[in-house]
Amino acid sequence: MHTPTIYERLEAIKKNPSHEKVIIETLEAFSEVFPVLDVYLCRYSPIGFLGEGVISLEQNEIKYIHDLRYDIRTLPTIEAAIREKKAKYYEGRELFEKTSSNYVIDSKVTSFLIVPLFSGNAVMGFIYSMNVKEGAAFTDELLAEMTRFGEETGIMLQSSLHNSTPQLLSKRELQVMGFISMGDTTKEIADALEISELTVKQYVKLAIKKLGATNRTHAIALLFRKGILS
Repeated sequence: MHTPTIYERLEAIKKNPSHEKVIIETLEAFSEVFPVLDVYLCRYSPIGFLGEGVISLEQNEIKYIHDLRYDIRTLPTIEAAIREKKAKYYEGRELFEKTSSNYVIDSKVTSFLIVPLFSGNAVMGFIYSMNVKEGAAFTDELLAEMTRFGEETGIMLQSSLHNSTPQLLSKRELQVMGFISMGDTTKEIADALEISELTVKQYVKLAIKKLGATNRTHAIALLFRKGILS
């Protein structure tokens, strides 16, 4: 009997119509295939070098982690993985030396795995784990396989978001977000479109909500990342 590979599983996951379900099943597949005991998923925005928590899978329990926010420039372990678009594993002294003094490492944390999610040159997020299986050997071959997983997942997520976004935002919402991306103020947009400033703000609010963004900067970053704005 054929056992599906991780990439065959991703292809099956991609067909799920629910974006949230896609993310959860991807984390489940990662934790089943690779030697980790917990998995955290964060989105990444190059605007402000911001990493934001999305969900985690800990002891088979899904948790929302929206309260996690990082400036990845202060975290060399994550920054290196994103810059090089490669999975990285740190433990012992190396982990301590590459962790900023701004962050306190729990005494129970002795290792850190980080896998960027990317498509081409665009990094849209990362998966990390601080609890790996005892005796696991993170060889160059295993890290290369995790890098490939990150790329395949990034392509899948980008395709999923790109295909859904044009239907989510109305023509006027996209128009307003386009003005914002060029640095126009709310008043300037209102004058250009001959609508009230309150209406402009409402369009922005709706666009942010539909995109699942946290603010207008994050929404613009998502639209650029998916090629909706250029």
